[in-house]
Order: sequence, then structure tokens, then C-alpha cells
Amino acid sequence: MKAKKILVGALSMAMVLSMAACGSGNDSTTAAATTAGSTTAAATTAAEGTTAAEGTTAAEGTTAAGSTGSGIEAIDASNLDPVEIVIASSASSTNEMYGIQQALADEVKEKTGGKLTIKLSWDGVLGGDGELAESCMAGSIGMISMATSPLLSYMPEIAVFDMPAVFDSAESAYEGVKAFKDTFQSIFNDKQMQLLGLGFTNFRGLSTNVKIEKPEDFQGMTIRVMENKYHTAFWENLGAKPTPLAFSDLYMALQQGLVQAQDNPITAVYASKFYEVQDYYMPVTAFPFISVIAINKETYDSLPAEYQQILNQFSEEFMKQVYEATAQIDQNAYDAIGDGITTLEFTDDLFKAMQEAAKPVWETIKTDIGADLAEAYLKAGGVQ
Repeated sequence: MKAKKILVGALSMAMVLSMAACGSGNDSTTAAATTAGSTTAAATTAAEGTTAAEGTTAAEGTTAAGSTGSGIEAIDASNLDPVEIVIASSASSTNEMYGIQQALADEVKEKTGGKLTIKLSWDGVLGGDGELAESCMAGSIGMISMATSPLLSYMPEIAVFDMPAVFDSAESAYEGVKAFKDTFQSIFNDKQMQLLGLGFTNFRGLSTNVKIEKPEDFQGMTIRVMENKYHTAFWENLGAKPTPLAFSDLYMALQQGLVQAQDNPITAVYASKFYEVQDYYMPVTAFPFISVIAINKETYDSLPAEYQQILNQFSEEFMKQVYEATAQIDQNAYDAIGDGITTLEFTDDLFKAMQEAAKPVWETIKTDIGADLAEAYLKAGGVQ
């Protein structure tokens, strides 16, 4: 058991650190596409307003390095010019998501007879998330893959993903967010980008020293939250006492009782050892992690339809495999923690209470970004 935890921890931290590069919440370059020859892929959404979760880790027995038999179809590219596109990321190339994306890039090359090459550039080599987004809009980087939050400065509409308690399960969130891609396309187009993939990864979750069994148990609970007015309002509506706090200070704050709870995925709880200072974990479905893959619009429009199709397939398959891998990684984190923390049931009554607390926040977001987009997102979540 000891050896298992050491291995899980090492892999875990690699992914945690990489994910903290791309974010979810509010809180340089190569030719985009050249004949002959970028995306941030911190794809798992992100704890903090950073990346895909301050702790989505690869645990023992998990190899998400891309599967065979994907949705990428072979094409006859014999009459097409060769093209190379860089997909840039600020995330670490040591995490599982890099392996998934590289395997799919290899598959694209194989199924186009070597004509279309997707070259990965991770580790922030081409810049941080903001720089990558701006470079993609300008066309100096072909593709980006990142969590949605770094795009908030350029697209206020990204705040739609801060609408809490829209989805009641990971399955409904995955399908709903995937279906929301077309709705969001024009917003990316306005910023000179084409949205290739939009994907749900997981939810933030809740670790706490308060045994939550009924909605009234949230009353007075002190919880550390990221700096985000929508998150703060939601927890206040539940009766909790949210307080922004740097993630780097969180372990000590929990240890000293300055806060009783925090919201991050189980992988962050494992990687940051919050289970040492927290009694309970509840898999709440309030705030999802969402990630994107986008390409410069001019670059995309310049490509043959066959290449456009395969790039969409590449991106959609990446989102699918990341989602599937994350579910297994989460389970591995639960297994590694073992009896170090008690998992509480997230009941229907608790979800209903969260939706009631969310409704005023939904209205605020409708005012901030426009009712039509917000209503479309609620519809994607099956909210009438």
C-alpha cells in the first residue's frame, strides 16, 4: 500500500502542477499552418482560475495515453498539400493529457498519409494561457487547448460556465457541454477563432470538516473559494461563509481551522494531502471544469474541408478521452486515499438546495452576459 501511494503521488503531482496552468473560474510562436509544416491542452478543468484542477492526477493503473479505435476517420489526402499545425499548451508534458493528445496527433498523421501533422508544444514554451490565447487570435499560433477561464478576459460570455448547479451528474454535464459547442461558435468566431472542441472534465467537489447531511448543515460553514463573485454569491446563498484564499495557503488554513472546507476535485484533495486535515469529501455537482480546443479562424478557413473535418474529430476525441480518463483517475485517487477521508452522499435534497441557491446567481449572470446565452446553457443542462 505504501509503494502504491508513492507512485500515485508522483504521477498525481505531475498532473496537478500542469493543470494549475490553465484554469477554470474567474478569478512564442510558430507558423499557424504551413504547407510542408497551437493549443493549450491543460484539458482537465481547473481548480482555481487556473487550470484543469489543482490536482487531477494520474494514479496507479491508469494509462490514458490515447486509445486505438477513435472517432478519427482516415481520408484520402493524396491530392492535398502537406500541412503542419502547432498545438500549444501551458500545461506540463508529464501529465496524462499530453499522452492522450500526442497519441491522437499520431493517429491524425497516420490517417492522412502523413499529410497533416499536429505538433504538440506544451510546458508553456510558447507562453502562458493569456499569451497563447492572444497569439491564436492573431494567427501566430495555430491552435490552443486550455481551460475556459483564461479566455474570460477576451470573452465575457465565458462566465456562463460559472452558472452553478446546472447539471446533476457528470454524464449530463459531458453531454450538455458537448452539445453547447455550436451555441458558442459565433463567440469564438468574433475573436478570430474557430471552436473545435468544448468539453466537460469533472466537478470541483467539496472537502470539509462539517458532516453535511442536509441543506441546513451548510449554515455558517467557512469555506475557502477562488476569487469569483459568482462562486462567492452561491455559497453565501447556501448559508456558508465563503472567503477567498490563495491555494498555496489552503492546507495551513484548513489545518489551523481558519476555514472548514474547500471545493476542488478529489484528485486535488489527494495530491495536496487535504485528507490529512479534512474529515469528509462530497462529490457535489455545482461548478464544472470546462476546456476548449480552438484554432485561428483564418488558418481554419484556409484548410481543405478534409483537414477541417479531421481537426474537429481530433478535438472531439480528445475531449472524450480526457473525460473518460479523468473518471478513472478520480477513482484511483479515492482508492489511494482509502479510509483517510469519509465520502458523503450527495443527495437529491442537497442538489435541490443548491439549485435554489444558484437561481439568483443565474439571474446575475443573465444580466452580465445576456439572457439568451444563459438560457441556452440552462437548456443544455435540462433546466426548464
